[in-house]
Amino acid sequence: MHRLGHFSVFPLEMAAGFSLNGASVTLLHPFPAKAASHKATTIPGLCLADRADTFTGPMKWLWHRCSGNPILLCLAWLILHVRPGTYDLVYWSDFKSDNQQSTWPLGLASLLGLYSHRTAFTEHHNFSWNRHRWQRLFRLDRIRLRRVEMFVHSRKLLEWIRLNMNWPAVGHYVAHGLWPDPASNEERAIARRNLGIADDARVLLVFGLQAVRRKEIDTLADAIRRMTLDRPLVLLFAGMKVKDEPHPFDMPELTQKAHLHIRHHESFIPDEAVKSFFAAADAVWAYYGAFIGASGVLAQAIAFGRVSICSDTGESGELSRQYRIGLLAPTGDLAGVQAALSTFMSMSAAEQASFEAATHDAARELAWPNITRQIMDMTLAGPTIR
Repeated sequence: MHRLGHFSVFPLEMAAGFSLNGASVTLLHPFPAKAASHKATTIPGLCLADRADTFTGPMKWLWHRCSGNPILLCLAWLILHVRPGTYDLVYWSDFKSDNQQSTWPLGLASLLGLYSHRTAFTEHHNFSWNRHRWQRLFRLDRIRLRRVEMFVHSRKLLEWIRLNMNWPAVGHYVAHGLWPDPASNEERAIARRNLGIADDARVLLVFGLQAVRRKEIDTLADAIRRMTLDRPLVLLFAGMKVKDEPHPFDMPELTQKAHLHIRHHESFIPDEAVKSFFAAADAVWAYYGAFIGASGVLAQAIAFGRVSICSDTGESGELSRQYRIGLLAPTGDLAGVQAALSTFMSMSAAEQASFEAATHDAARELAWPNITRQIMDMTLAGPTIR
């Protein structure tokens, strides 16, 4: 299921992973989806908006009164129209950022005996106990997760959740999945030629929403400002720009710096063009400071076989250490970031090839079918919930 029907990469690719493990999967979404097919497999969908004219009774009333709450709409459909046991697992893949609130309907419906489906969901975010301290005081968080399995794609985030909920056994960790598609040296040469980048340049990609503070682009700028470059460095910015944040690489001190070449492609990048940007790069900037969750950009870097430059904190640091797929810099340590960039600039072809080979091994292990297989093994092992 997917909130608001806007299919991001995550839920559709999870569904494809389940399907490739032999599961019969249906995507339930309240409103028409922007994308409902996947290159790896065909996933049938069930759009509530397409059936709205047939709704009667409580479902019709909810459809007109709760159009702004897609979770309630999907929950009502499951309660009213789907018998328990029809599906072995109902996986809610995209809640609001504040899952403390949005998972409540599931727990309450389960407590009242209205909802009896075996259920799991993904928690992407930590949450504010200042906003929900009454839940902790009365231990209502346990009702929220009644008969609901929680999966987290970050070991540090799971530790944080368990500590703050005072519930050491809650939740399961599985890594964030990806689809291996390593870019070859030939694809690197073609991508650089198309972008007008010299073959001998070192290319660092900053991909995705160009959120200066969240992605620490300002930290990258401060580190490069202190460096003396003895060979060409191309910074490739690809993704939508945040309008209310001045971009530090627009400053004359950096735009005029010797051997530094700044390329802005700050617009929406369609799916079919994504690989070309990663193919052109030698490394990907995934240094997100104190962020402890999983990084979609890091997952893409691994999938496309590119070295990453990460903070040593959170899931990015854990994955980088575990698979030896990139360079680490301590969080909040500008000198450490500068040292990592210097290592990247001086990396030999053999060292580059070794890192890229490690990403290929990691990508095979982190492929979505393997990740969803782990989820299925953990959720389907126990007795069916009735």
